[in-house]
This record gives sequence, structure tokens and C-alpha cells, in this order.
Amino acid sequence: MIFKVRPDTARLGQDAYEAYAQAVENKSVKGEELPAWADLTRPVQNAWQLAAEAVRHRVELNT
Repeated sequence: MIFKVRPDTARLGQDAYEAYAQAVENKSVKGEELPAWADLTRPVQNAWQLAAEAVRHRVELNT
């Protein structure tokens, strides 16, 4: 049996944010530079983590 190692929620949130930043050329909707993950406030990091976890949950329910 092969077991997959699931990324933790913190890692998923960071990966999602960094993918988003790359997709928008690291610019906000106002054209400002997006901060690095480490420079985001804890509530914003938590929001990205929650969003990523919601996507993981949706994917796992549909497979």
C-alpha cells in the first residue's frame, strides 16, 4: 500500500498565495506590489490557509 503525505494547511495556504501572486505578476488589483508570505499579517495568512483547506476538502469529497 502506498500512502501519500498530505501537505499541512499552512503549506497549502502559502503555496496558494504564492501561486496567486505569480499569476497576477505580484501586483494587487490597485497595481501595488504584493508582500511576501512572511510579511502578510497573521489574519491574512489564516485566510489563505482556510481557503486552501476548503479547496482540499472539496477535491477530496469529489474523488
